[in-house]
Amino acid sequence: MATVEIIAPVRRETLVEAIAEKLIQYIGANRLRRGDKLPSEREMVKMTGASRLPLREALCILKGLGIVESMHGKGVFVKKLDIAAVFGMLSPLLRTQTDIDVGHVFDVRFFLDAGVAEAAAANRSEENLRAMREALDGMRENIDRQDAYVRYDMDFHQELGRSTGNPVFQIMMTSISDLLNELQFFYDDSIEYRGGALIEHEEIFDAVEKQDGPRAQAAAREHLRNAAERILPGKKSDHL
Repeated sequence: MATVEIIAPVRRETLVEAIAEKLIQYIGANRLRRGDKLPSEREMVKMTGASRLPLREALCILKGLGIVESMHGKGVFVKKLDIAAVFGMLSPLLRTQTDIDVGHVFDVRFFLDAGVAEAAAANRSEENLRAMREALDGMRENIDRQDAYVRYDMDFHQELGRSTGNPVFQIMMTSISDLLNELQFFYDDSIEYRGGALIEHEEIFDAVEKQDGPRAQAAAREHLRNAAERILPGKKSDHL
């Protein structure tokens, strides 16, 4: 197995971060996957040159990011990395610290959703269709409850990304949905808006179900145009 270089002692905050980074490098260099065990604490202390306390703090960082998990009496194991979930945790900071607004999100989604819908039409499975139907049912049943409606709306788009068979699309759809969710309470909303959006989602679904890629792409773009008009009245854009 590959090893990591000794980390020079520095102030505690930097040392903990450096250990966490080196452990991530170790996992990558050794191509460790879900369920693989990390070396024992004694071995990690030896290979990092750090004492037990900062090592444990570094492992806590990795646990918080969903990279590793501890099993009592067995050790520390690699988890399946859910990049979309990690992005979801960071999306509130991205919104506030990078000045992302609803318009920025819609500009990206206009292109992303259209491509994803077309790819989903070509690659979706019956399981994908079943999950999207459940999301549509949830939107329909919660048309008068914004929080629940939006949650099912996000489920629909995330499943659309999953339906492409491309994990990168899935991560991107989940991430962009998380950002939009962070911003949802900053714009006008109503049952009428949700009702119109539901019809548009049903049109996307019907095209995906029938494996009509061009129609799925067009339906996704029409949905984004209408959503922008509802949420961002007066927005000027070459594509929206």
